[in-house]
Amino acid sequence: MQPCLRLLARLMLRSGITYSMFDSIARTAFVQEAMGERDVRGRKTNLSRVAVRTGLSRKEVSRIKAKLDTDPIAERCATTDGYDSGHAARVLQLWHSDSRFLDADGKPRALPLAGSDPTFGSLVRAAGGDFPPGAVRAELTSAGAIVEVGDQQLLPIKRHFIPSDAGEELLVGFNHFLLPVLIGLERNTSESDPPQFFQRLAYSDRLAPNVLVAFRRIGQDAASRFVQSVDDWLSSNEIPSDLGADSCEARAGVGVFYFESRIQVQAGEAQSKLDV
Repeated sequence: MQPCLRLLARLMLRSGITYSMFDSIARTAFVQEAMGERDVRGRKTNLSRVAVRTGLSRKEVSRIKAKLDTDPIAERCATTDGYDSGHAARVLQLWHSDSRFLDADGKPRALPLAGSDPTFGSLVRAAGGDFPPGAVRAELTSAGAIVEVGDQQLLPIKRHFIPSDAGEELLVGFNHFLLPVLIGLERNTSESDPPQFFQRLAYSDRLAPNVLVAFRRIGQDAASRFVQSVDDWLSSNEIPSDLGADSCEARAGVGVFYFESRIQVQAGEAQSKLDV
């Protein structure tokens, strides 16, 4: 479980999702799933049972349920409402909206690191929290959100904070790779949803490093041929788009992926190394 969470944390951080945001999303997901369960008599789970199942307080469960009742698609909205979008994002928000840090035209001012206010340091303090201006500057610079101009002054060139350009690629990966794998895993570990979906994996943990290049090539060639054959079959069996929305449609597919990690042998035990 720990390696999975570490990789997930890496993806979240890379896309600007803070722990506070993830925690809020996770709480909502836990409450939704627990609320969807039924007892042995087929009755809906009450708030007390949801609290016991999730480990959240009844007050927190009630708050989340009330939010979902008033806004049933809240968990799917691409907004930061109700979430802590991170200190760096807050700094950029103030820089574009607070009159103390705007010029006569209402645009963000170039700010010196220190000196007479307004400065970058005073902006960081205005955003709250106990973060050193140098650390915030490094984070914003790494994200390509600010540049240095003039005499050691900083100017924002982005309004929103996204640590990298992996956002769209990450979204595609979640929707088309991670989500289908989890759908199959959830079905295959449930006693109420036969038949099971096939999930097969061919791997070895005793490969010599010098054969990896050859294996990548073999795996890519074989996977490409297989996926193309499946894609051809799917295309020939799809419902024509001109039949309209009244036709019965289903979504199904087969995924193929490659993975690779290094194995470290320590004290006689093999251990997978995550940072590869």
